[in-house]
Amino acid sequence: MHHVIVRSLAVTMTIGMFFFVTSHAVASPARDQLKATIDSIIQILEDDTLKSDDNAALRRKALRKVIYARFDFEKMAQLSLARHWRGKTAAERQTFVRLFSRLLEDTYVGKIEAYNDEKVRYVKEQVRNDKAQINTVVVSDTIEIPIDYRMYAVADGQWRVYDLVVEGVSLVANYRSQFARVLDSDPFEVLIKQLEEKISSSS
Repeated sequence: MHHVIVRSLAVTMTIGMFFFVTSHAVASPARDQLKATIDSIIQILEDDTLKSDDNAALRRKALRKVIYARFDFEKMAQLSLARHWRGKTAAERQTFVRLFSRLLEDTYVGKIEAYNDEKVRYVKEQVRNDKAQINTVVVSDTIEIPIDYRMYAVADGQWRVYDLVVEGVSLVANYRSQFARVLDSDPFEVLIKQLEEKISSSS
């Protein structure tokens, strides 16, 4: 089961993290804020002073700051654990959120650092009350991959990403299925150990 989680995490995250936004249509605040985040990421990746291996730590620090401001990894963690979230102690929840956030962060940052001028085209956006979905397509000379960003409104008019749908597969739903398979047969500590091992192997 450990290998299933590791392999699926890599597949799910591999494609969804390369983007360069191109759009001229009037946009909702959710899309505007997502675009601003992506523009900031691209600016960091294109900064010549941060491209060298010697400055990798500074580059990752800058990327994390931008990413954490827009992506709600804690909400993703809770949604991915789903019904198994109930009944967990505050300490267990804190441990899971910390590890899950670190896993997503490491995978996400690692992938976007491989940015190679891929472009994203906005094709649709749906906003209803405090939820939004921004549909995009990643485009290069050889690929065309749909990636949808699910967002929710928080205080002060800000919007945060709580799920990614890559080629029709929800990131949160994918993790939820994997974690449920583990927790339906093994104790919570087994899942925690698997997450720790995955993080350790990617460090």
